[in-house]
Amino acid sequence: MKCFQIDLNELLKIVLLGRETLIPPNMHLTRRLNEYVLYVVTNGSLRLGVNDGVVTLNPGDIYLFDEGDYQTPLECSFCEYYYIHFRSDRIRAVQLSEDEYSRRLQSKRELCMRTDTFSPKCYDFLDVLIRQASHISDAGLFAGMTETLQNNILNTSHKEPEKRFELSASVASIFMKLESSYMQKPRGVESKPEKTYDTARKIAEYIESHCAEPISGEDIERQFFLTYNHANRVFRKVMGCTIFKYRNIVRIQYAKAKLRASNMAIGDIAAGLGFENVHYFSRVFRQIEGLSPSDYKRKFMKITDDKKEITDEQ
Repeated sequence: MKCFQIDLNELLKIVLLGRETLIPPNMHLTRRLNEYVLYVVTNGSLRLGVNDGVVTLNPGDIYLFDEGDYQTPLECSFCEYYYIHFRSDRIRAVQLSEDEYSRRLQSKRELCMRTDTFSPKCYDFLDVLIRQASHISDAGLFAGMTETLQNNILNTSHKEPEKRFELSASVASIFMKLESSYMQKPRGVESKPEKTYDTARKIAEYIESHCAEPISGEDIERQFFLTYNHANRVFRKVMGCTIFKYRNIVRIQYAKAKLRASNMAIGDIAAGLGFENVHYFSRVFRQIEGLSPSDYKRKFMKITDDKKEITDEQ
């Protein structure tokens, strides 16, 4: 199965974005592509020769043509589709089995859940893995994608830098939704790994929303209708740590943000995050970060001062 790894940390350079309607006897162009092209088919069907193979597209199908592909029409038929022509130096084609594709997406979403919200490492997950050929059976998801495309059809207003940025971001969101749609599979009967992940995700979201509040094992049981021991096993399998360790990790993430961005006293930060006293807060902080809150603050301020000195010298 051919896939494309697309690094969305670099803006996609959109060349064309529009909507085409083929009505017989009009047919698709014969051409060699000099950029990447995405088709999103909304009505009818399209049958093309692509290099030495055949591609047949129906409503709900999404297909990413590679730079250099040679397209020839194979039949005359009615078809409506959106097209996006774009360029990027950060795209790589890879061949994967279905199992390897699923494993990569599973690993990615689990790593994403474990990542510090306030870390630039979150941008690592903007590197998406897209199937060359996809089908979106979720009508709501497909309608949202086509609405995004309709609202961003390229026109003269896109000469403005802000509009161009919005255009690239909208197309990037299409690719992220495509990848996400396969992270949700299988549909219908939920598989055991999917159910495990979904349970862990919901527990993580609950912890993140209530991390500064008192939380007990009984609260978890009431919230998720699971015994605490079972919930903890499921959570640890996905997240690599227990529920209450994750709660401390989240609280320390917020503490680090406060230490770096404000002059709040350490005791006030600890109290605001629900720690019973500053000594316990400091102990937990050291366990997770390897240094005390005050040392972390000094380390950050030193980095900032060093950067300022370099700027002043320049």
